Amino acid sequence: MQPHISRALIFDCVYDAYKGVVAYVKVVEWSFKAGEQMHLIYSDTDIISTEVGHFSPEYTKDKTLSHGQIGYILTWLKSVRDAQIGDTIIAHGSADVMKHVKDYIIPGFKKVKPYVYAWMYPVDTNDYEKLKDSLEKLSLNDSAVEYSLEDSKALWFGFRCGFLWMLHMDIIKERMRREYGIETIFTIPTVVYLVKSKNLSVEEIKSWSNIQTLFSTGLYKDVLLYEKYTKKISSEDIDDIIHDNTVDPSEISWEILAVLKPWIVVKSWSDLLDQWIIDVILEPIAEVEVVGPKEYAGNIMALCNEYRGTLKSMDYLDENRVVRKYELPFWEIIIDFYDRLKSATKWYATMNYEFKRYQNADLVKMDIRINNEKVEALSRIVHKDKSYYLAREVTEKLKTLIPKHLFTIPIQAGIGTKIIARETIPAMRKDVISKCYGWDVTRKRKLLAKQKEGKKKMKALGNVNVPWDVFIKMVTRD
Repeated sequence: MQPHISRALIFDCVYDAYKGVVAYVKVVEWSFKAGEQMHLIYSDTDIISTEVGHFSPEYTKDKTLSHGQIGYILTWLKSVRDAQIGDTIIAHGSADVMKHVKDYIIPGFKKVKPYVYAWMYPVDTNDYEKLKDSLEKLSLNDSAVEYSLEDSKALWFGFRCGFLWMLHMDIIKERMRREYGIETIFTIPTVVYLVKSKNLSVEEIKSWSNIQTLFSTGLYKDVLLYEKYTKKISSEDIDDIIHDNTVDPSEISWEILAVLKPWIVVKSWSDLLDQWIIDVILEPIAEVEVVGPKEYAGNIMALCNEYRGTLKSMDYLDENRVVRKYELPFWEIIIDFYDRLKSATKWYATMNYEFKRYQNADLVKMDIRINNEKVEALSRIVHKDKSYYLAREVTEKLKTLIPKHLFTIPIQAGIGTKIIARETIPAMRKDVISKCYGWDVTRKRKLLAKQKEGKKKMKALGNVNVPWDVFIKMVTRD
């Protein structure tokens, strides 16, 4: 029989500049008092609180917080990431209690994980340090924001940020402008893909950092579910792991780790492996609920089919309103699906969506080559059926953005070794025969041949100077 110890559920937390992280809790068993040692189970952190109390509505100090009461506990932690919403606080007990601490978890905790990723840049490059400080301060109050510094040769310095949904991303952009006075640029958002590699000598796999990422993001469950349904491993081996929210990678068997080893978490298109070593790509699927008048049923169905949607159910709320539930690829709906839905229904329809699962899809990596050199910053993941259309769109846009050089510049879009679209930027040409009025035609041909030979040599030795703003215009979300 387990001994009874004090337990409380964190339902919210805020950061105070003078008190650190303040956890809002509901006590579900026994009581807490100031000065005693406590333990946060999911964060695996020990704290000694100097103050507990209730709200009236301001903070009001108490001697104890008892069973059933709602109040606050000063944790003195430096970041709200260390006190996650849904975590369980217990009074620090004996060695036997701490050894089986997972048995005291209050059920219902779900770790927050981002689904949408985008690059963030300051409009003024001189504001980079200010943006860095502001993003750090903002993340103290919003534990759902994930960010990391990224150094790209094409895009210079910026931050790769993770958000819960598109609305969360727009809120962060607005907070940056209002609270910190920084105008920012966000790239086209991407989602998290799971990629299985054919080549185990990839550096990320050799260093086992991919396994750490799978467990830190919780995406190992989606990989195991896919392997389970494709009959790669037996269900008995993974059911316990999938349902355990606090699994320790060191406790996983080598058979399970061998199944996870080839899988890589891809949060950015530029991180994707080469097409020839990709075995499987899993994309996130969203369950989308569309409510709209029945007179626009044809427009809604056509739009969802265009975005690779699958109809799951349809119900009538009344004579005129219909609720349709679709399963749509997550990346398809985060760009312009909502705007097109509103346009197709004259602003009568509305929608709601949430993450459903990961699913295998016929996705490919589309590489962009400028002057026969691959530009990783412009590579992207596309569906094979849409690859030709998107390739034409990208090459045509690049042709208008890249300035002319003294030699011809080919712009190519390809999948693996196959080129599916091409545009050519003509060379800036000097009129070498302008002074040859009335001359012999052989002299003109000689000058043109000499110019052609010079441009051929220049093309072999020259480099294409792609301005930085070209990359921004290619990936910026309108």
